[in-house]
Amino acid sequence: MALYIPESRRRRRLIVVAAIAVVVGLAVGVLIGRATVPTVSDRIATVRTEARDISGGLRVLVLHIQAHTANDTAGEAKTVVAKVRSQLLAEFDKAPWLGDAQKRALLTELASLTDRTDPTSAAFGSAAESLARHIDVTFGA
Repeated sequence: MALYIPESRRRRRLIVVAAIAVVVGLAVGVLIGRATVPTVSDRIATVRTEARDISGGLRVLVLHIQAHTANDTAGEAKTVVAKVRSQLLAEFDKAPWLGDAQKRALLTELASLTDRTDPTSAAFGSAAESLARHIDVTFGA
């Protein structure tokens, strides 16, 4: 014996099942989305790690200057300082907690390092080390 189910009841069941599927899908999507978004502390930690990498590059340059191991320390210094500038500008965009005064102070110190004419001297190394410390302090690295 076949049971007759009216068309309206089949349509209603289909609509209810579709609505439940949409709600469940949205809930799962929201949960997955929230679980994969980096937290504020994760983003801060990332910026601090990248700032530590920037200051580390300056410190490697200082070590090369002190040990006189670089074939072309003057060229290396210009390359490193240019790279530090571009990296710092990128980090400023990622670190909204830094004020304009802090950014200006770092860029001023970097500009004075760039303007030095003695990239193989101990004084240049000292200035680069000072900038590296300033970057660490500013970013809280």
